[in-house]
Amino acid sequence: MQSTLYSLDSTLEWSVKNQARMHERNADQPYSSATDAMRYWPETATAVGVRLNDQGVIDVAAPFGLTDFFALLVRPTERFGTEKRSIYVDRIRSKDWQAVWPSLRIEMPPVEPD
Repeated sequence: MQSTLYSLDSTLEWSVKNQARMHERNADQPYSSATDAMRYWPETATAVGVRLNDQGVIDVAAPFGLTDFFALLVRPTERFGTEKRSIYVDRIRSKDWQAVWPSLRIEMPPVEPD
């Protein structure tokens, strides 16, 4: 799939994940659907899926809503603000999204006291 997408547009950095197995990698229970899987994603604003259905209508799945997405706000989902905080922080640093989108606001979760 990734090579197919790359052949359609080689200027983008495609990342394709098989949601049917991601629960194993993430130590979660199996996901019941793609929308359910998005509930386990690190950021609220990235947990958005869009597809063109059989009737030619656009379906949007956004388990955390679209408010953060349209507000250009990146903040962690509950788990990534607490028990998986270090993964969220590392992801924010490695993605360097603000270099590409300077208007983006990124919320860092507080450090939990030991």
